[in-house]
Amino acid sequence: MTTLVEHARSLIGCTIWGDERILAAARGISDEQYQQIRPVLGHMLGTQRYWHANWMGDAEPVEPELPTLERAVAEYAASHEAMRAFGAALTQDEWESSEQWWLKWGYDQRMPVGESITQVFHHGVQHRSELAARLSALGHSPGDLDYIRFLAATDGVPL
Repeated sequence: MTTLVEHARSLIGCTIWGDERILAAARGISDEQYQQIRPVLGHMLGTQRYWHANWMGDAEPVEPELPTLERAVAEYAASHEAMRAFGAALTQDEWESSEQWWLKWGYDQRMPVGESITQVFHHGVQHRSELAARLSALGHSPGDLDYIRFLAATDGVPL
């Protein structure tokens, strides 16, 4: 049976896998077409950085600037490396720890780390599907991004 921590690693791994498929598909589009998807790529990356900074207790992350696809690929690679390291070191106690992530916006609510990892995963699914539809319309489909495809492609090895 999979533990919650192992499942968290799988969600992180699938997020990374899906991002990489989107970025690979985007390699075939023009610079002008890239500018059309850049805001969504920036939003997704900003969200990953935000949550990672919270998990690590770091200062607020800098919003990404992704003027080119090459820059986006490099910035995502750095984020993915940080997320992999976080996932690899995650413990059950950390999974269950609860923090008040939104106090700076006036929300006095708590969310366990594990639930926030799930949030990052589902947030990415939402926006990768938007990007996949746009890239497919441009003739550059990233292919099937289902979680089960991730598991098959990685033999179930999360990170």
